[in-house]
Amino acid sequence: MSMSFAVSDSLIAKSPCSECSRAKRCFAGMLVEGMTESQMQSVGVSRTAVNKGDHLFHAGDPAEHVYVVRGGALKTYVVSAGGNEEVRGFQLADDVAGLDAVCHARFCTSARAISRAWVCRLPIAAVRSRMLESASFRDRVLTALGREFDRLHNMLHRERCTADQRVASFLLSQLNSDSSNSNAIELSMSRADLARHLDLATETVSRVFARLQSRQIVRSEGARCEVIDRSALSALI
Repeated sequence: MSMSFAVSDSLIAKSPCSECSRAKRCFAGMLVEGMTESQMQSVGVSRTAVNKGDHLFHAGDPAEHVYVVRGGALKTYVVSAGGNEEVRGFQLADDVAGLDAVCHARFCTSARAISRAWVCRLPIAAVRSRMLESASFRDRVLTALGREFDRLHNMLHRERCTADQRVASFLLSQLNSDSSNSNAIELSMSRADLARHLDLATETVSRVFARLQSRQIVRSEGARCEVIDRSALSALI
């Protein structure tokens, strides 16, 4: 199935990593770390933009690339045998999408933009080659894969959690993944997508947020959510 990109994803004359301010902390930056400009160009990292609602890849597509989100947001999901969409996770700025390409020949999930998103595309052949050459890059990939295993473990554990615990755990995970140590979270996903991810009804998620706000644990307005009392939020889990 073909991918629907909003702009051309052809390689630009200069490697997008060479002048990127995020290169030192980015998955793509680590891929080309220490390389000359010509070597970076030969790796073939490219950039593209995906409009809200468009797919970056579909389940079953050849897993030829790994993607780093530069801005915007994606959701990864599968469709159950009953035809229901099950949201597996959300990828925000600096997150990696399509890590199953490291282990599988085809993607196991689909990735759709839930806001206009900008991504860097890393050829999986270059990723695998760099893993053999660089212990630090290999460790970075394994750490990213470890986070995926943790996420799947949390999804299994979630079945034993209350609605309040599920929402609190999700908000804390978003806070902990933010290197800026800010108490504000940008929730780009809809309440319906968040509900699918947490295996709850949309109305239940809305009621939980209302309760958290009434207890002055969070302040939520539109897509922005500010955690006022992190200790109280943690105590719910």
